[in-house]
Amino acid sequence: MSALVLVPALICLFLVVRGRTETAFLSVYLPTLFLLPVSYATRVPHLPPLSISMAAVIPIGVAAIFRFVRKGRLAIMDILVVSFMISLALSEVLKEHVQNDGIFTAISSFIEMFLPYAVGRMLIEPGLRLTTVRRIVVLVLFLGLPGLYSWRMQMNPYAPFGKIVFGADMSSAVQVRGGHGRMASAFTDAEIAGAAFGMVAVLNAWLVYLYKRRLGAKLGETLGKMEKYHVAGILLVMYVALTQSRGPLAGLAVAYLLLQIPRFKNTKRATAVIAVVLSIGVVAANQYFTHYTDITDPYAVLDEKQESAVYRRTMLEVFKPVVEQGGLLGWSYGSIPKVQGLFMIRPGVQSVDNDFLFVHLAQGTLGYILMVLIAVESVRVPLVRSWRFKALEDRAFAFSMLGIMAILWITLTTVAMGEQLPQIAYLMIGWGQSIAPGFTESATSAGVASPGKFAFKRIFR
Repeated sequence: MSALVLVPALICLFLVVRGRTETAFLSVYLPTLFLLPVSYATRVPHLPPLSISMAAVIPIGVAAIFRFVRKGRLAIMDILVVSFMISLALSEVLKEHVQNDGIFTAISSFIEMFLPYAVGRMLIEPGLRLTTVRRIVVLVLFLGLPGLYSWRMQMNPYAPFGKIVFGADMSSAVQVRGGHGRMASAFTDAEIAGAAFGMVAVLNAWLVYLYKRRLGAKLGETLGKMEKYHVAGILLVMYVALTQSRGPLAGLAVAYLLLQIPRFKNTKRATAVIAVVLSIGVVAANQYFTHYTDITDPYAVLDEKQESAVYRRTMLEVFKPVVEQGGLLGWSYGSIPKVQGLFMIRPGVQSVDNDFLFVHLAQGTLGYILMVLIAVESVRVPLVRSWRFKALEDRAFAFSMLGIMAILWITLTTVAMGEQLPQIAYLMIGWGQSIAPGFTESATSAGVASPGKFAFKRIFR
């Protein structure tokens, strides 16, 4: 039954060959990415396991690469992402104890990161922007039903469904906090789900912006009514809250502050003011975190939330010498050494809940520096372009992308990148690098002819 995982990939391949790459992206890849877990996977001979969304992105990503070769313009981010992929491949091939495992990890990372980056870089802007945002928002809103079920019943309904349909062997257990399951839906991890929900909430804020200013965007009757009464926005924020994940919640708060900048006439001055406010917030949050986690006796921990925070602080301290020993290329993802002292809070568990640290361990100093540069460039480009755009809707979308990047990088200080997050993250990074002026998805661009000089002329024979 696991061969069913390849059906969306075959549909994508057919559509791409027929010249309908955008249709494959919107109608096949995005639903598999946001609605189906990566546990729905299969194993193709001589290849690493492919999840349903990984398999679907391959033909679309290859088409996007060919499109870039034909008419793309090289950007700094392109160089950084390619360099990051090379760094990862070197670490896996040279440092992994089992070389085949390292090769498979490098191939999986190329599919999960570089191909979605190429898709976001070449397929969306500017003509497909509204359709893509609308499609993603609608898809993620559907995740509320299984998410609420897992929150109430503390069981993920994707597990029995995947077992029956795809033969997937995934756990039905969910993370529990405060007596309730942490909402994860198709993402299976609450922190990662929180990041995805937060990003989509920011995209939805752009739809609200279009609706309020009546810029001619066609949201559809149902979605239009939802935006009118802020139903979609409230639901998406509620989804983030139900994950009970502090990283995504903090990122979403920062993102909503950034979304206020386009309201001001002088965006550069507004950006400076928000930057000062955020700097003060970062200092205050750091002081609070230090005080909150200043515990040496594990029995003094009050609850699971504090336990999780103390674990993250302990993790940063005990892994420091391991990072230094890893050197330029690190240890590879499968060969990170076990450490002593990490199990004070969680006996028997070694989980690297910080993607910056995880990359530093696995890919060494080289990969870590490249990741930091990718983060900086992902923020710099939307910010600079927002100052240049004349159209309000383009400027607002640039700040939406900036908010998405804030959620991503803040969340990655609290969790390692896993599940569908690598694909979503690099899709958004590539999209953010390609933001272009000229958003015109009005009734005319949607295919409805605008009345001209002779619109009502009749012809008699």
